[in-house]
Amino acid sequence: MFGYIKPFQPELRGREMTQYRAAYCALCHTLSRRYGAAARLLVNYDFVLPAMLFWSGPCDGSQKRCARHPFRKHCRARDHAALDYAADALMLFTDWKLRDSISDARFAPLARLTRLFYRGKFRKAAERRPEEADLCARWMKEWRRLEEERDTRLETASAFGDMLASLSLFFRDGEDRRAARSLFAHLGWWITAADALDDQKRDGKTGVYNAVTAAGLEREAVFSLLGREQELALSAFDLLPENAYTEITRNILSLGLRSRGHELYVKGGAVIEQRPV
Repeated sequence: MFGYIKPFQPELRGREMTQYRAAYCALCHTLSRRYGAAARLLVNYDFVLPAMLFWSGPCDGSQKRCARHPFRKHCRARDHAALDYAADALMLFTDWKLRDSISDARFAPLARLTRLFYRGKFRKAAERRPEEADLCARWMKEWRRLEEERDTRLETASAFGDMLASLSLFFRDGEDRRAARSLFAHLGWWITAADALDDQKRDGKTGVYNAVTAAGLEREAVFSLLGREQELALSAFDLLPENAYTEITRNILSLGLRSRGHELYVKGGAVIEQRPV
């Protein structure tokens, strides 16, 4: 959907990288199993994170071939309820991402065609996860209202954070759900601000609403806010039970987000000091 939520590969051990790729491969397979082969085209790195967060038990797998890699076997994690949930969530959020893109003249034609093609599959995801679908609809409505009003306080970031926090419904009521809700809320804020920072120059040329520009913030200030939201997400993550993917997930939330934030900062022409991790 956005492509910002990735591990920092230089700090992953070989076994961990294999496990991460196996989880990605398994998510792709799960999309195909639940929504048909064409759904594989929608797979992205962002939703590997919730699959790993919600995992329970060992992260064992097996060597498999697939339609995308028919001549070479790849390690794929076993089927799991966490993968089913992540695949359903990916479909829900892709639907809303396409709806939002339709309002942007630059992407509207392709977004309309894509949404038309996957419409039945998006409907199936909403039927499987009705509570999450309702929450997404409510917060997407709020997102659109804020954009139309040219929000100047980055409340669009909070709205998407609340939208992403619907993923915490995977957990039953309790401390785990509260921690997951906090994690996804801060992560959603981070994604929105990072995406606005990434698109700032392009949006400035086309006149499209940009949350960072509307807030009148310097890139240095946004970079500082990204660091704050990352730390808050990590604090919430530390409250969740450990599982077989904990170290990989920690790498994503700490080093992965920090590295991506640095890339966006430098992309804008700023020079930053590379601090030791």
